[in-house]
Amino acid sequence: MSTFHPVRIVLVVSALALAGCGGVARGPAALPGAGTSTDANAMRAPLAAASAVPTPGPAITRLGAYHVARNKIFVAGISSGGFFAVQMHVAHSSVFKDAAIYAGGVFHCAEDSVELALADCGGETVNGQALYHSTLAQSEQYLVQQGAARTIDDPYDLHGQLVYLFSGKNDSIVNPKEMDDLWEEYQHFSVRVVYEKNFYAEHGWESPDGELPCGTAATPYMISCPYGKGAYDSEQVWLTMFLRQTLNARNNGKLQGSLLRFDQTEFGASAANSMDTNGTVFVPKACAAGATCAFVLALHGCLQGHAFIGDKFVTESGLNEWADTNDVIVLYPYAVAANGPSPYNPNGCWDWWGYDDPNYALKNGTQMSIVYKMVQRVTGAP
Repeated sequence: MSTFHPVRIVLVVSALALAGCGGVARGPAALPGAGTSTDANAMRAPLAAASAVPTPGPAITRLGAYHVARNKIFVAGISSGGFFAVQMHVAHSSVFKDAAIYAGGVFHCAEDSVELALADCGGETVNGQALYHSTLAQSEQYLVQQGAARTIDDPYDLHGQLVYLFSGKNDSIVNPKEMDDLWEEYQHFSVRVVYEKNFYAEHGWESPDGELPCGTAATPYMISCPYGKGAYDSEQVWLTMFLRQTLNARNNGKLQGSLLRFDQTEFGASAANSMDTNGTVFVPKACAAGATCAFVLALHGCLQGHAFIGDKFVTESGLNEWADTNDVIVLYPYAVAANGPSPYNPNGCWDWWGYDDPNYALKNGTQMSIVYKMVQRVTGAP
């Protein structure tokens, strides 16, 4: 579900690129709630995708290796990044111990079909509601088959892990029923799930640092939801769960750690697989000095890559402020737009429906293997 939102594109593009789940993007006239729909042929139409000029940043460095506790390697994602995070979590369940998913869906939901991604997984919005048809049974069957074939880790390795799910009641891009299916799937494999679905939130990554009101679906899809006298802090909730401890206070001032831009091309990233040349990593001061730390792989949604919104996903995710005081390294890889014909990914979504590789959800999937190599570098994972 790599697409994160439908704005800014003049022509109609696949809804998938728009939500985190799919990969389609819509033009201003086709925003959620406008009552229009997108078809698969339009999704494949040539398109000059909108992209912002990247803002100047730090010098590009080589991604470093650090001391990371093997039981503290986590993954999180939104929309297409949520679907991709599920893929990464399930395929490498022996490495990723816990996962936080915002507006994602079941493993291999689209079954290598853009049509199914649109019609079944929440890639297309009609009359303000994302289309949905359950693929839960097929997903669970596929998981077991691929586990037996060893193209992914044994899904029963998920037993006892922790997962945090966030789904807004008003999400018009990824149908909340799709997240209900994901909850069912994790339950099936004996995962302990905390499912937050009580906020009247639209499609977005929720954080106290999000610049948009909770019920808004618009770029950059970083939302903040009121809670008590302040804002809900989903990152505090799931980091507390995953680290299994009370967190040190969040750093609301100048961060002591370093935000570094690193070269993704040494891992195989290129325009040919719809990945950016550079990514970002946050390294707390203690981790840089050799301390044993935790690790989070954080995956943006469609239209949230650096070329679209600059550093906003990194700076508004609410992760670095907790990571700085709790010794957590956060890796932010970037996808990028590709105007095809192959791959065709105008909104810079992660591959969760097969636009780049029919094996997209497996360990040997192109983007999966590239991003996992980055994880291996940072964490020393096998």
